[in-house]
Amino acid sequence: MTSRPSAFVRFTKELRRRRVFATAGLYIVGAWLVMQAADVFFPGWGIPDSGINLLLVAAVTGFPLALVFGWFFNITVHGIRRTMPDGPNGTGEPRPLRINDYLVFAVLLLVAGVIVSYAVNGILALPRTAATGVEDRIDLELIEKLPNSIAVLPFANVSDDPSNEFFCDGISEEILHKLGEFRNLHVIGRTSSFAFKGSDYRIPKISSLLGVSYLLQGSVRKYGDQLRITAQLVDGSGAQIWSSAFDRRLEDIFAIQTEIADVVATTVVPKIVPHHAEAYEPDLKAYQHYLLGREYLHRRQVPDAREELAKAVELDPDFAKAQAEYAIAMTMWGPDDAQLAAAEMAIERALELTPGLPRARAAEGLRMIYIEDFFDPAAAEKILRGVLADDPNMADAINWLSTALFQQQKESDAMDWLERGLRIDPMHPAIAGNLAWEHFERGHLARAEEILLRLSELPEPSVLIFSDIAAYYFLTGRVADSMPYYRRLAMDPVFGTFYQASRYGHLAFSHAVLNDWEQAEHWLGQGLEYPPGKGNREEWFGWVRLHYRPELWRGRYQKALENYRQVMATEGLPPAEMRYEYGELLALAGDHAGAQEMLAPLENSAVDRETIGLEHRDEMPGRQTLAWSYIAAGQRDKADKLLRELDVMLTDIDSAGQLHRSDHLHVYALNAALMGKTELALERLRRAVEAGWLEYYVTNGDPRWGSLADNPTYQALMAEVKADVDRQRAEIERMEAEEDFAALFEKVLERKKEVANEGAGKT
Repeated sequence: MTSRPSAFVRFTKELRRRRVFATAGLYIVGAWLVMQAADVFFPGWGIPDSGINLLLVAAVTGFPLALVFGWFFNITVHGIRRTMPDGPNGTGEPRPLRINDYLVFAVLLLVAGVIVSYAVNGILALPRTAATGVEDRIDLELIEKLPNSIAVLPFANVSDDPSNEFFCDGISEEILHKLGEFRNLHVIGRTSSFAFKGSDYRIPKISSLLGVSYLLQGSVRKYGDQLRITAQLVDGSGAQIWSSAFDRRLEDIFAIQTEIADVVATTVVPKIVPHHAEAYEPDLKAYQHYLLGREYLHRRQVPDAREELAKAVELDPDFAKAQAEYAIAMTMWGPDDAQLAAAEMAIERALELTPGLPRARAAEGLRMIYIEDFFDPAAAEKILRGVLADDPNMADAINWLSTALFQQQKESDAMDWLERGLRIDPMHPAIAGNLAWEHFERGHLARAEEILLRLSELPEPSVLIFSDIAAYYFLTGRVADSMPYYRRLAMDPVFGTFYQASRYGHLAFSHAVLNDWEQAEHWLGQGLEYPPGKGNREEWFGWVRLHYRPELWRGRYQKALENYRQVMATEGLPPAEMRYEYGELLALAGDHAGAQEMLAPLENSAVDRETIGLEHRDEMPGRQTLAWSYIAAGQRDKADKLLRELDVMLTDIDSAGQLHRSDHLHVYALNAALMGKTELALERLRRAVEAGWLEYYVTNGDPRWGSLADNPTYQALMAEVKADVDRQRAEIERMEAEEDFAALFEKVLERKKEVANEGAGKT
């Protein structure tokens, strides 16, 4: 007698008969294919790893539904059929669906729909590292595309950990530098390529704005010591030329970067033969600190950059590129003696490790144009020209070279280099800002504004550009237009940066010009809350000025002098960096003998464009104040000598077509007034007003203009300026009422204080 099969065996046979196993297999294969497709396409769409995790959850949740469906239904050539029980009471043959079957089927579809909806909505809600959409957000003049030109867009971080962002940016930049080694390629600079990070600009728009024929984009997924890098080369229309994925260990990162650069270069220019000198592979932890420090340096977060790069060179002293970048960070933004010594050691170490390293030599040139003890613009020019011969795409070196050339009055050559730099790196804020100001100084106002506004429309413009635009509008008499940019500077999320006091000072001065002293005092108070360290002397003196300039603007000269002396008591009076403004304060407060003593060095120095050009504006009012003090003391001959020399210099600049700024024209007019040339002074003052000079409320009553105080033409000009100022103040007040800016700023200020406290806690 044959034994009856166990219940488990019978159930297994029934599952096989109903094709549940086959349904489960098909479901698993289908889900696996969907996951693989997501793994390929999600990075390109900027969807992070958590999107794939949502798909996995949905797939696991839906698996029981697939089993239930397989138990009850079967898909045949005649459509979906209900699977009937097998055995004594059933035929086992599938039959068409009935009403009850449709109800079961509908419930299964409803549950499946809920699961799919959950996954889709969850994926759509995830933050994108890159998006597509608004293509025509800005309408800018297109740049002619150069042949064999390419931009490397920042690779998207598709890891769940946001802290990997800098790592992804670093990989992108390393590939960019390796592509730059191919002389047949025209590689757009890092600043411009990264300007569109996270934006909604499509590839054709970016290609047109940057003037490139090809773009490289990709994504990075980092989990533990594993890497998955996808890269895609597209043409200007967005059509794919090449793509690939690399699954490697973290230690293989350097080889991957070289491999991608070689493939891309030979795809763009087939005749290229890849050749790379043997590259040093640094300690991986040091490399990651180097990438983060370099990113901070790009953002001009210099203190953070110094900290990260110091860790990089400590972990790997033989990492030459990190030593060079550390030297640059330690040279920038008012270094003290210890920081300068560290920079010098880093330069020497970098060049010892890699003789001729361009970034290390560029650091040498940088300190020769900004650091007094090393100041030698001619030597800097020679070094930086050599750097650019080896690395033509180093935008920073182009910017520094132009500065060295300007310092030697080689203005035409400097302008040519800035134009070249703008072509290599069209969205570089320092190059664009410097070029715009040079055009401004030459009276090319439309060109200057075009350059600045072009960068202001980027997804995340540099605060340097906001500062330049604000100053441009202010100096051209458009205070209402400048105010939003000064406010944006005040709300910059990066706390404690180098120009913190200056930002609040500019905003306060704008309100003072508008005769809005309540707001001026408010912003001055905000700036006074965050004194920088005294090691950063330039910014510390900017903070000192916040204490006394409000009284200076209001004509309370004695009170301004008292405030200055009080805040500077611990420094000694006066520090060399502030002697001329201190002399001006003494004169305005009535101490002409003290002013003459303080300003005497100006009398004995040569007056020419090399020593007192428009870039040395602090010396011009100092000379005029000294002359005015001599007039007050009855020493007219000494006064006339000073004023004539200054007038000759300013007239030469005017004749060369480079005297257009309203503040410079106002100085030019005052010079004529002090010389007793009333008609010439009024003519020049009219030019200043037409150029946008609006400082009526902060100069009204200035005793240096006393000789013209009762002149009807002077009074009419001042009334015209006052009317324009009052009109713009009313316009700004309407803007403030609509935006409730004060409430918004208070929230930003709270966040800034939190960041400051966090930083203090770490220290």
